[in-house]
Amino acid sequence: MNKENANGGGSIYQRKDRRWEGIAYVLTADGTHKRRSVYGKTWDDAHDKLTRLKADSNNGLPIATSKQSLGDFLTYWLANVARIKVRPATYAAYDSLVQNYLAPGLGKERLTRVTARDIRAFLATTARTCQCCAQGKDIARPERKRRCCALGKCCKAYRSDRTVRFLLVLLRAALEHAVREDELPRNVAKNVELGMGTKREIEPLTVEEGRRLLAAARGNRMWAAYELAVRIGLRRGEVLGLRWKDVDLTDGTVTIRQTLQRVGGELLIAAPKTQRSARRVALPAECVTALRARRAQQHGDRLAAGDKWKDDGRDLVFTTKNGTPIEPRNLNRAFTLLCDKAGVRRVRFHDLRHTCASLLHEQGADARMIMEVLGHSSIRVTMDIYTFVRLDSQRSAFDRVGDALRDGDGPDDDNGAGGALVAV
Repeated sequence: MNKENANGGGSIYQRKDRRWEGIAYVLTADGTHKRRSVYGKTWDDAHDKLTRLKADSNNGLPIATSKQSLGDFLTYWLANVARIKVRPATYAAYDSLVQNYLAPGLGKERLTRVTARDIRAFLATTARTCQCCAQGKDIARPERKRRCCALGKCCKAYRSDRTVRFLLVLLRAALEHAVREDELPRNVAKNVELGMGTKREIEPLTVEEGRRLLAAARGNRMWAAYELAVRIGLRRGEVLGLRWKDVDLTDGTVTIRQTLQRVGGELLIAAPKTQRSARRVALPAECVTALRARRAQQHGDRLAAGDKWKDDGRDLVFTTKNGTPIEPRNLNRAFTLLCDKAGVRRVRFHDLRHTCASLLHEQGADARMIMEVLGHSSIRVTMDIYTFVRLDSQRSAFDRVGDALRDGDGPDDDNGAGGALVAV
């Protein structure tokens, strides 16, 4: 027999399928009051859920009513929000994460019913699932190139901690927009926390390694690129997108206004990574010398190419022999060969940026100056990620402390009034 609630408390009744349904008018995200149902196996279950629903409504917490799936909302968010706010390369990364991970894993869930527990379980599953198997990458390869999943040999292509964390960051950003558009009452992804995970070890080149690398680069077509990366910390895209109009060899300055990136199979000119990345930096004398050599070399390339020259008005500093932009991955390959030639450790081209920051730090440059040179948005990024204190620097600092502590030592210090020994 149905039990009755007090006036304003909603109603609870048993359905034909034997479940109990509670109904009440509650505050919704658009500011109006609408009927909302909850369900339970027993009257008490339905009553408890209805009580919580009414309590949230009475406390001013709106109840989401959208029936849109999370996958549909992410598609909408990518097209109408992310595409406008972020750079093309960043958008391409977002789209890849949604299509390969979020849509298959959580996309069918109703937007309003996704919980922190759902997100946490999805991230844990993603971290321990071979994505080559999950996405059918090996099966999609030509038969002669198959080497793992399609042959029953899992290659264990697990995602890195960084990828898993970025999935969470992406979900938080998308769901936060859903809150702003009154699709959700709160962002459940904010309640999800991940462990510390592993951090990629970055050890920049030492002074000696940097010296050998730049010495080996002399005469190389990209010599000036390596000088700019090591001495003033330009990013790969900033180097390849640099224009002659932004270089002043007389005053010795360079202005970063654009980058070159490959997005969706196409080389594109894009804005710098952040607002602070657009910056003006003084050029060391060595960079000026290398850039002068690069300009003379490019002039020779233009004359040799004749009608085949394809600059297309880009005015880029670093081009192929025909004047076209340089493929970023080709620069990576050339840099690897240069490391081998110089006899230094193989590092990423981006690690030259870390090298610049660490060398400046070791030579006494203050954090604010390093931040401005690298174009970081905050000093915390500069000091936490890009500066690296070597063991030699630590030992040197300890030696200076030791020298300071030894100042004024005398023959009677151990037995004097101020240095009495305490027996233990």
